[in-house]
Amino acid sequence: MERAVLRTPDVAQAAQRLRRPTLRAALVAKRALDILLAVLALVALVPVILLMLVAHLGDEGGWIERQVRLGRDGRPVALMRFRALPGGLGRALDRLGARDILLLFAVVRGQLSFVGPRVLAPGTEAGHTGPRRLMAPGLTGPAQRWAADPDSAARLDDAYVARWSITGDLRLLSGAARRRTPTPS
Repeated sequence: MERAVLRTPDVAQAAQRLRRPTLRAALVAKRALDILLAVLALVALVPVILLMLVAHLGDEGGWIERQVRLGRDGRPVALMRFRALPGGLGRALDRLGARDILLLFAVVRGQLSFVGPRVLAPGTEAGHTGPRRLMAPGLTGPAQRWAADPDSAARLDDAYVARWSITGDLRLLSGAARRRTPTPS
């Protein structure tokens, strides 16, 4: 299942840790939680999805933009978002994150997780190396919250995977994890 990529000692060690029975069970719980939260969010957000569809009715350029990003093991995944809307309504919906609602479908499919390493564009990280490649990218995670530059983001992603726990994910989801460094705008 894994691509033929040279495993560095840090990746091999993280992979071995993630194969432990207790962590495997926790990873199954993580996936189940991802599916449950994404489905509940999609159901709750049906009115917003319908509003976005109605707002895009006059758009000739389409209402979805697709972006190819790197998923687990560096596999390309196509992620969908609503296209930006002009005007006040568009800015208001954008501030609420309405453009990103379609990413919840990628969570249901297992291409993304609620918490995980950053989503990378192809060509941004040579070889997609390090422990970060062992897990699906997340909508949020330590690098998304605290990284000040790409190098610190890569270190945070690798450390997240190497020390992953379900309680750490729950803390990140609940917002209990405190912000250590300001994130650039």
